[in-house]
Amino acid sequence: MKIKRIEEKWESDIPWKSIPRERKKGISLKSILRLMTFAVCLWLGVVCRAEAAGTVLENDKFKLELVNDCSEIQLTEKATSYVWTSNMSDPNFDLDAMKGRWAQKMRSLYTISVTDLRKGVGSIVTYDQLGTEYTAVTYDTSYGIGVQYDVPAAGVKFCMEFALTDDGFSVKIPSEKLEEYGDFSMVSLDLMPFFAGAADNQDGYLFYPDGSGAIMCFDDPSHVNESAVTYNVYGDIQNNQNLKGRFEQEEASVLLPVYGANYGKKGFVAYITKGEETSRITVTPSTAIVKANYIYPTFLFRRGFNDPRVKGKVVQKYDVEQLMTEYEVHYQILPDGKAQYADMASAYREYLITNDLLAQSERNGLALSLDLFMGVIEEGLILDTFQNVTSFEQAQEILEDLKGSIDTPMEVSLIGWIKSGYGTEPIYFPANSKLGGNKGLDALAKYTRANGIQLSLGANFLTASAEASGYSQRTDIVFLGNYQVLTDKRSSIRVISPTTALKNFEKFMEKAQKFDIDGLKLENIGDMLYYNYNERGPVLVTECKENWKKMLADSKDAFGSVISEGGNLYVLEEADMVTKIPSEDLGYQMTTREVPFYQIVAHGSVRYTGEALNLSSDAEKLRLKWIEYGYTPYFELTYESAEKLVNTNYNELFTSSYKDWKDEIVATCQELKSAWDAIQDAKMVSHEEMAENVYCTGYDNGVKIYVNYNNKAVKVDGMELGAMSWEVSR
Repeated sequence: MKIKRIEEKWESDIPWKSIPRERKKGISLKSILRLMTFAVCLWLGVVCRAEAAGTVLENDKFKLELVNDCSEIQLTEKATSYVWTSNMSDPNFDLDAMKGRWAQKMRSLYTISVTDLRKGVGSIVTYDQLGTEYTAVTYDTSYGIGVQYDVPAAGVKFCMEFALTDDGFSVKIPSEKLEEYGDFSMVSLDLMPFFAGAADNQDGYLFYPDGSGAIMCFDDPSHVNESAVTYNVYGDIQNNQNLKGRFEQEEASVLLPVYGANYGKKGFVAYITKGEETSRITVTPSTAIVKANYIYPTFLFRRGFNDPRVKGKVVQKYDVEQLMTEYEVHYQILPDGKAQYADMASAYREYLITNDLLAQSERNGLALSLDLFMGVIEEGLILDTFQNVTSFEQAQEILEDLKGSIDTPMEVSLIGWIKSGYGTEPIYFPANSKLGGNKGLDALAKYTRANGIQLSLGANFLTASAEASGYSQRTDIVFLGNYQVLTDKRSSIRVISPTTALKNFEKFMEKAQKFDIDGLKLENIGDMLYYNYNERGPVLVTECKENWKKMLADSKDAFGSVISEGGNLYVLEEADMVTKIPSEDLGYQMTTREVPFYQIVAHGSVRYTGEALNLSSDAEKLRLKWIEYGYTPYFELTYESAEKLVNTNYNELFTSSYKDWKDEIVATCQELKSAWDAIQDAKMVSHEEMAENVYCTGYDNGVKIYVNYNNKAVKVDGMELGAMSWEVSR
């Protein structure tokens, strides 16, 4: 099966041009320099014909030059005369000492990967820009500088366009300008791998969006000789945690398409602004051979899948048709002395706000987030049993009791309320009769509305049980490019096509709007983004993203608010709250430590929750993390004991009874209130490790919050912090 691409042959109506070559008698200095350049190219094993050397863009702050036959970018900061180069910006690194392919690779603006689709054996061939014959030709574009690169050995031509901005520069790769004229087809392109390169003796670190965010300090020896790590932006749907068992290896959560580097006082942040859903970010630590650390984006032109027909070895098959995705990444140069990861996050936040990609929630101050789990089917040998652990009436009883015990606003979501209980989508209404049915739901909604409690219905439109009814397992589910059903290892889950999911959502809305609820909690929508190769309804990942955004926007328009389970960037435009936001990284050996990059971006705009306190193995530490990272306090509760759920497919609630957790909820709200009252809708602007296991988070209203994770008291900034405690400084 092929996803049909747009059949549009690109033919430039813009005349290709080159820098004119002067013809003079005798040998000029310019000719000598050209001969020297050619000699260097021959020494490196490169044959290149560049008709675009010396192209320049310039504004009041920067000068951008494409030099060395369009194989290098040099960006000069006019105020300081500092030069950023794609050939390693670190002056401590001796690039001239590199030999062979690494000398070529480090001087290349790109590396491309291609495959021969006709042979179909999945072999990948890579070409660094230098080390391979190529031509580079400039062309006129309103964007800035356009360059067409032609790599005859690969049989491909592609374009890169460069723009200069007030805070840095952008690079665009137009997909429609890719030409494949030989035996090979383009699979991917690595962009400027060494722009963020640095030696181990350099001050600073690489930042990458692993979980909450992570940094790898250049002088941290733990990263040396560690393997490179490639992060899929928004994750790889085949390894999504919703399709894995509880104890299977997790994949890193990459919620934001952003990365950066700090070099002491200098630094930059780069964010992918187009095509992020089919992009990757790779972090490569130094080795004994190549003592360089670097980070770069990779843009996909074709996906690869394991060929299920081949046994005994892994053979990759690639899309026949190209992904028609335009890619763009922006490099923002940070002011000197304002280049820490918190500054990167603040800069990225301002970009999102300016471009209306980050919602500005009207609900401020401390709120308590509650999920009330209601019911699920327990399969029996002969008959199934519905395990009712929280009826609508019992949910009202919980909320009445809490309202009398705390003065904190409550945001409540109902899970497992649908007709046959949790996990039986896509049949939703009427509400489960054993829980109280539609009448019970209506009564609860009227109570919450009258008492100022925000009530949302949890709704899952993205997955369904393989045993569930109400959908077609031929036309309504997702197939991969290798004709295999996208499912879990037990083949018990089906992923619903984005087209069908949107249709089911629209039918759902017709009935949901009859109830006096305040919003929806859209399950999985912020951590599952996927494509569909089903011949009966293929869907591109970009279309899937637009469907999810429409569901979020329609929910907000109908009810006034919407909660997203998962916090991928595309949900931040509409969501009032995002859940399941990690407070740490995945834990690769190369990482020096996690940082609250995501939280700095989101705080003051969108609420976020993480792990439920009642499910944590260390509640005391988690509460401190909530304070340090600005989390909304969150519990997942039931009215009856979670023991009733042990033999169901929802057995993670090992302790959830409201009566067991009421005192903890009340104490938590009382403890966190003073911290949240101080910051409310303030934005994070700084985060710093003051001493071992002691951190300070700063806000734009001048408030600082200090957190001590040590089991003993410490002194910092003239104050004493007790063991496992925190303080607010105004």
